[in-house]
Amino acid sequence: MNASKPEVKIFVNGQPVSSPKQYPLPTESSNFVFESLRSYNGIIFRLKEHLKRLSESAKTIHLKLPKSAHQLELEVKSCLSESSQTEAFIRISVDETNSYVLVTERTRPEWIYEKGINLKTAVMRKNMPNAVPSEIKTSAFLTNVLAVLESPEEDMDEVILLDPNGFVTESTVWNLFMVKEYQIFTAATGILHGVTRQFVIECIQLERLPIIQTNLTRHDLWNADEAFLTNTSGEIVPIRMLDGRRIGSKMPGDMTQRLMARFQKELKQELRNDS
Repeated sequence: MNASKPEVKIFVNGQPVSSPKQYPLPTESSNFVFESLRSYNGIIFRLKEHLKRLSESAKTIHLKLPKSAHQLELEVKSCLSESSQTEAFIRISVDETNSYVLVTERTRPEWIYEKGINLKTAVMRKNMPNAVPSEIKTSAFLTNVLAVLESPEEDMDEVILLDPNGFVTESTVWNLFMVKEYQIFTAATGILHGVTRQFVIECIQLERLPIIQTNLTRHDLWNADEAFLTNTSGEIVPIRMLDGRRIGSKMPGDMTQRLMARFQKELKQELRNDS
């Protein structure tokens, strides 16, 4: 779902790095927490909320962060400014010693918003709640990686993951919503509590639409009127098909279009307030 690879700028403890080999960047064997951010015209969307979740992830895995949330906030803003990019995708990773900021571009092709994307159910299942919590973003991201590595079908764009009981949770890097009879549903447990997911829930409430957080099955999704995914870099993306079954008759659906419009309206207002 991504276009060609753009330029990537890397910073370690706020200092630019000409080559990743100069510093011990986080690897699969290190213990770190991370967040993915997006900037619009140089303003980072809900940076404080992302850093709050970063701190919560660190607390859960008993990782003592080397810097305060305020220090990390200033550092991320400084790195974005030094990168000379205004419309950027930003990844911050923090271990017990250092902070690492990656600034690049991540754009989604326009067709996904107009035609929707196709999903299939992954064979891989989400972890039990008493194993690795779904609420944290750490280097222990193996379940989602394995789901991505499953042999893709030619017309498949993403996968969804079920929990051990067979309930729908989320996609690999997206939260999931569905619409049925003018009500909007999303999974309640076994998910990352996405910052953009929360923003979309606020948009739903501003539209005075019912939002229900509950257990969902694939049967529910296959028979939904509409469905869509949300995350920071992609905002709201309609789902066209799941497991070869068409969802809804219009792409994007009326409710999805309504929320996409509300999203942009509230986003502009929030960015204006943060400028």
